[in-house]
Amino acid sequence: MKRANVRLALGAAALWMATVLHAWAQLPSASSTPPDGVPAEEGTTGQEEAGTPAAEDPTRTAGGALRQFMASRDYRTIKRLKSVMTDRLQARFDHDSSPFNGKRSNRLAAFDFTEKDLRPARPAAGRTGTPAVSYIAIVRSLWAEQGEATELRTESMTLTQQPDGLWRVADLTLTDSDKLRFGDAVPGVTALRLVLRAWYGGNVAAARGGMSESFLKKFAARDDALKALFSPPPGRQHAAYQIVAMEPKGTSAAVTRVKLYETVIGEPGPIDGTTHVLKMIKKGSRWLLDGWD
Repeated sequence: MKRANVRLALGAAALWMATVLHAWAQLPSASSTPPDGVPAEEGTTGQEEAGTPAAEDPTRTAGGALRQFMASRDYRTIKRLKSVMTDRLQARFDHDSSPFNGKRSNRLAAFDFTEKDLRPARPAAGRTGTPAVSYIAIVRSLWAEQGEATELRTESMTLTQQPDGLWRVADLTLTDSDKLRFGDAVPGVTALRLVLRAWYGGNVAAARGGMSESFLKKFAARDDALKALFSPPPGRQHAAYQIVAMEPKGTSAAVTRVKLYETVIGEPGPIDGTTHVLKMIKKGSRWLLDGWD
């Protein structure tokens, strides 16, 4: 009887241990991917975030490192930005980050370069025909505040290859800057900005209050067309708007020429913008959008 009880107790203990071990194996490890909607820790590389092999590290090429550097020039991705810098450039950033991220709400909206913009700074070991260990690239970038284009920069950037074969940005120099923000106090410009900010945010509902009845009537049976006017195409985003000129027409109307910029998130692309002519009219004390060509 005692032996039977011992066997029963041992069997129960073994069953309990197996249950515990099975439950422990089901627990997520520290390296598990975060749940959907929870971002990876700021500053991790694409390899760490997606669990991809090291061979897919974008900084294995100079162009990939430059693309990641430009796409990370934002206060929300500082760690990722610094991870693509050499130690010396990181020290410059820590001393003054404004040349990298802008000031206050002035943020990078779009950037442009091509692989052909990367030119060797010097041949490796002084021998012709050997792979370059340093490249210089000329990069154009559009900066905006609350969606309005403020500056077009041209910068020279030096990229160097590290001993581990990865590329890092070693230097950044501003070579040219064009100020773009419209500064004239033309009647109706404030109302125009509100409409264009709604375009920037893709918010047609917010823009409706700034439209004239005659303008809305044009889209009375074409609501989708009005939404399309304020929504970016698939795969793209509204990067910025620029008020190029605004000419009063008497005291109750104005015609303005604007540039609208779109971009693919995180990718280089032409900074040309599309030009449109907008008409503003005054109804009572309010200025309203009355035309968009």
